[in-house]
Amino acid sequence: MKISVNTRMFAALGTLVLVFISCVTIAEAQNPRENAQGVSAGQFRKVGAAGGQFLRIAVGARANGMGGAFAGVSNDVSGLFFNAAGIVDVKGYAANISHTQWFGGYTHNYLGAVFPVSDKYKFGLSITSLSSGAIPVTTVEDENRLGNSYEIADVAVGASLAAFLTEQFSFGVTAKYVQNSISSLSASGLFVDIGTLYRFGGYRAGFSISNLGSQMQFSGNNLFIKTDLITQLKYQKLDGSLLSSPFNVPLTFKAGLACDVLSEWFGMYESLPDLGSNVSRDHRLVVAFDFETLSDVPEQLAIGAEYVWNDILALRAGYRYNQDQFGLSGGIGVRYVGGGFDGSVDFAVQPTSDLGVVNRLSVSLRPQ
Repeated sequence: MKISVNTRMFAALGTLVLVFISCVTIAEAQNPRENAQGVSAGQFRKVGAAGGQFLRIAVGARANGMGGAFAGVSNDVSGLFFNAAGIVDVKGYAANISHTQWFGGYTHNYLGAVFPVSDKYKFGLSITSLSSGAIPVTTVEDENRLGNSYEIADVAVGASLAAFLTEQFSFGVTAKYVQNSISSLSASGLFVDIGTLYRFGGYRAGFSISNLGSQMQFSGNNLFIKTDLITQLKYQKLDGSLLSSPFNVPLTFKAGLACDVLSEWFGMYESLPDLGSNVSRDHRLVVAFDFETLSDVPEQLAIGAEYVWNDILALRAGYRYNQDQFGLSGGIGVRYVGGGFDGSVDFAVQPTSDLGVVNRLSVSLRPQ
């Protein structure tokens, strides 16, 4: 019996959705978030129990200006973080550099690049880092500087491959090496991100699951100690080592929907599967919704919009629900075409409830 392309496409989409649901179910079983009753602490949630929290920090000023509602959009280099299936819409070679001034003097940086393999296949590379800079070493007895310092530095290096399975459906997978380090201690592991994107008219539905992998565990010189075998007797101290507990990284599932509003709702332009990102338009308006569930914090909902005038000036706004710090966000972008390059500079601002304002700056480049 001959099976049509649409039948195969929906079968593949259904299978991948079931895989995602199964993975999330397993994650829930391993990392329960439901309320529990403590002996004296009352009700609590399992918040902040996972390590590698920098993996949750969204990249790119464009996406963050839209409140992080980007799993369905994902049509630029920052899609390597949100949903790698979307990078198939990136034309030719492209790169993105992003810098974020995080809390407490930390800096968060991202470098990503997309390379064409063929008309249907794209390859991507990304590096994400979070650094504290030098922190002076102090003790309880001496709060002044002791003449030396340490640093907290986290890094993730990823390689992605995305492909069109049909004209409407694309699939992306990212393999990444993750390392957390503090002073002489470090923990590392290998993880996988999986994403899918389905296009229908000027709508896009995206699904992604991030940080599938094993637990990590710290090791290093700071765990080595000198200890007494019997504290009451004055023996020579023996070499010993502290045991560190293994920990999970935050498993994240995103489901996103994006719409080319001026095409679908007002009929001003032709409906295109890439949201018209590679054609010239006087006006462009994209609205996006993301539902995000995580293994260590409550579910969140993000709503975002982007308006672009004459392919030059972009205005963005977004809001995140059920987030105790981030809520409203906004951003602006300017595009420049000339000298053999198609580039843009984007800026995003995200005020927080208690920790000040987070600013992000991104520069994107693509040869013409």
